[in-house]
Amino acid sequence: MKRTFNILVLVSFLTNVLLAQTINTTINSVWRFQKGDINSAVGDLNTEEWEIVNLPHTWNVQDSFDETPGYYRGIGWYVKQLMVPEEWEGKTVFIKFEGANQTVEFFLNGKSLGHHIGGYTAFIFELTDGLNYGEVNYLAVKVDNSHDENIPPLRADYTFYGGIYRNVKLIVTEPVHFDLLNNASDGVFVNTPKVNDQNALVSVQGSIANNTSENKKVIVETSILDQENNVVAKNTSKLLLSPNSKNDFSIEGLQIRSPKLWSPDSPYLYKTVTKISEDADSGNIYDMIVLPVGLRWFEFDEEGGFMLNGKPLKLIGSNRHQDFKGLGNALTDDYHYNDYHQIKELGFNFVRLAHYPQAPEVYRTCDELGLLVWSEIPVVSSMTDSEEFARNCMNMQREHIRQTRNHPSIILYGYMNEIFLGFQYSRNSTEAERQQMADATVNLAKRLEALTKSEAPERYTVMANHRHQTYNEYGLTEIPDVVGWNLYFGWYYDGIEDLTKFLEEQHTKYPGQRMIVSEYGPGTDVRIHSRTPSVQDFSEDYQFVLHASYLKQMMSMPYLAGFAAWNFADFGSSGRSDAIPNINQKGLVNFDRSEKDVCGLYRAYFLDEPVIHIASRNFTIRSGIEQSEGAGICMDNVKIFSNQDKIELRLNGESIGQKEVKDHEVNFEVPFRNGENVLTALAGNGHLDEITIDYTVLPFDLTTNGIKDLAINVGTDVSFYDPGTQTLWIPDREYSPKSWGYIGGAPYTVQRRQLTTGITQDIKGTDCNPLFQTFVEGITGYRFDVPKGLYTVTLNFTEYILHRSQENLIYNLSNRDTPGSEAEPRVFDVDINGKNVIKNLNLEEDYGSLRAVTFDIDILAEEGEGIQVDFHSESGKALLSGIRIRKLN
Repeated sequence: MKRTFNILVLVSFLTNVLLAQTINTTINSVWRFQKGDINSAVGDLNTEEWEIVNLPHTWNVQDSFDETPGYYRGIGWYVKQLMVPEEWEGKTVFIKFEGANQTVEFFLNGKSLGHHIGGYTAFIFELTDGLNYGEVNYLAVKVDNSHDENIPPLRADYTFYGGIYRNVKLIVTEPVHFDLLNNASDGVFVNTPKVNDQNALVSVQGSIANNTSENKKVIVETSILDQENNVVAKNTSKLLLSPNSKNDFSIEGLQIRSPKLWSPDSPYLYKTVTKISEDADSGNIYDMIVLPVGLRWFEFDEEGGFMLNGKPLKLIGSNRHQDFKGLGNALTDDYHYNDYHQIKELGFNFVRLAHYPQAPEVYRTCDELGLLVWSEIPVVSSMTDSEEFARNCMNMQREHIRQTRNHPSIILYGYMNEIFLGFQYSRNSTEAERQQMADATVNLAKRLEALTKSEAPERYTVMANHRHQTYNEYGLTEIPDVVGWNLYFGWYYDGIEDLTKFLEEQHTKYPGQRMIVSEYGPGTDVRIHSRTPSVQDFSEDYQFVLHASYLKQMMSMPYLAGFAAWNFADFGSSGRSDAIPNINQKGLVNFDRSEKDVCGLYRAYFLDEPVIHIASRNFTIRSGIEQSEGAGICMDNVKIFSNQDKIELRLNGESIGQKEVKDHEVNFEVPFRNGENVLTALAGNGHLDEITIDYTVLPFDLTTNGIKDLAINVGTDVSFYDPGTQTLWIPDREYSPKSWGYIGGAPYTVQRRQLTTGITQDIKGTDCNPLFQTFVEGITGYRFDVPKGLYTVTLNFTEYILHRSQENLIYNLSNRDTPGSEAEPRVFDVDINGKNVIKNLNLEEDYGSLRAVTFDIDILAEEGEGIQVDFHSESGKALLSGIRIRKLN
């Protein structure tokens, strides 16, 4: 199907019929915007000095990523002048917002037409009676993304961008039309009550609005068309519409023999064309709507598996947040379309839309591509025990379902995610208070479950839980049809292999619980790499380790219906301070959708066509120490992902061996030489992959060979590449003669359930957080045994006195201890080759905590002297985050 299938001109089908001139167009261009509330009356707004913006738009595209904590959560105003033709008088006119976060009041010509609560579902207002036809009309929209304890989401690990961040459409219909005011839905709903290989039954229900003062005799006709626009089924119904009324209709008995079934491998879409015609000789059409039909049936069986069209299918996919680098969540439809094509190209058949209903283009694209969908409302992490909160949740779910249920891709409707997360960390609550909140949560879940079943009985219900037994203990897992588990073994807690133990115990104890692993994955920064990857080092190498293990474990579990990696793409999470601040980096791709190398692993697992992927796309600048003095080579590992049996690797055209592929990967130790190294990976069928790696082989003996440039990522065993300066900061080491390294002290470690080096706070004044988040504390010296010459020595420091709220900590499930200030201030001197270059350095007092501090110092090293940096502490422990030397002559 082409992207324009919703805008069909069915010329042959509608021959000799007068088609109603319904208008459905975006009005996204040239709105006036002002952040903050206004004092004047809405009808008297002077907007000449306001900013001109196009929609979609968010006011948080910059402040949610800057170094100032928090981002603006408040009111923003949008105003647009709209010329309304005289010809529209007598028509019915609507304005439809696909999404604005999170509350809206809409004004037409100074008069309020209504409100909407909830940032992720569409809403609509009728403009007909308030328009000035043949004149300019004034649209004003007050949007507010302020925190409100009665509107979900209350708090979550993603940014709540404010603004009109989806399309706005103007819809003009005849006075007799399908009921668009039904929760901003299509007003028409397609059902497939019976589908099998031989036969499919389709029915269409809906409501028709008659906005005239007369009785209207109409014919409602539904035709089902195949992809060649052949009519394969048709039926009609006659109605008498009362004046100024809404009238329900139903078209039954639409039968398709030997249907072409919809599936991920073959997402065949029929379409229903439903029209309202005048019951008269003229046959004038009042309204018409075209909707997709995917004929399929599915179930989650008693053993825990998923069946589609009578065949077992493992649900394999990812979660997806809706924002993008430089745009926030204000994405045009092309961005949504491209995301899901990229998801499909990874070999996935399943997506979880986290953690809210997404743009209409998302569901349309999933229908087209054959991606099975879990869609949910944003009841995330915690709730408020109030009837108003519950009512808003119920309204969101009702809108969510009615706006999306015509999409055959949707198999699961969800309504809660990690709802006990805040509950778990409310340590000051009494047992009675905890029980009361648990009871309120269970009660709300039961109400949402009943509503979901009523609105979409043909779909399954689901909720996602984090690893905590309170969900079972309080009976929350007994409410939905399917239970999702968000599991981070080997990242926030325990070991990677404990995933199987948890799921097996869950399956044994609760054998009827149908399960999906709804989240998993480590944070990853493509600038970081390690030969010895470890928990929370943010290296791509650890991402390989964890995802490979999870895939192997989960694919072997017949009782597990499926899994969804967290996340398809990195996404905004204001307040996070990992390797890149304000971003959750657990994506398979980066915030700008450039790929991380782990994508090659998924393609190797799940694509049928040959896959060979050298997993070094983001690690083409490398360095290492030569094997022995004068050897001129450095042995370094190269990983290849593939679905082939064997892979041969060639270096600069010469074979270095062939190996069998095991669990979709193979590793080679490659003898890199200084300069460009061309790697070619080949399979026996002629398929290949090739990259060039620029390798710097560092001398085994610095004293005789010297070096022009050497940058050390102090206090860690990972390398960090700064693309801005094109500098590779290599792993640190203790000093040994004829080489380099730190003297005294030890790499700083934060005590978690597992030891990890470094801190995870945002470092101000730099884009290179990983360089400053690790350091050696208690250092007394750093030495380079370099030859005589003039050098620039760069010293990097940061103080780590922290001020961090408990609320932000709940999304780091590692239960780490937060480092703080020492009893005495940290003050130290720095000498280089006996010369004092920094006196009484007090990082906290002079620069502030968690801020990048850099000194460049020119030093002449005499013959045999090398470069000796000494740290003399007056109080506290001296520290160093990074050091670099560059030879100037």
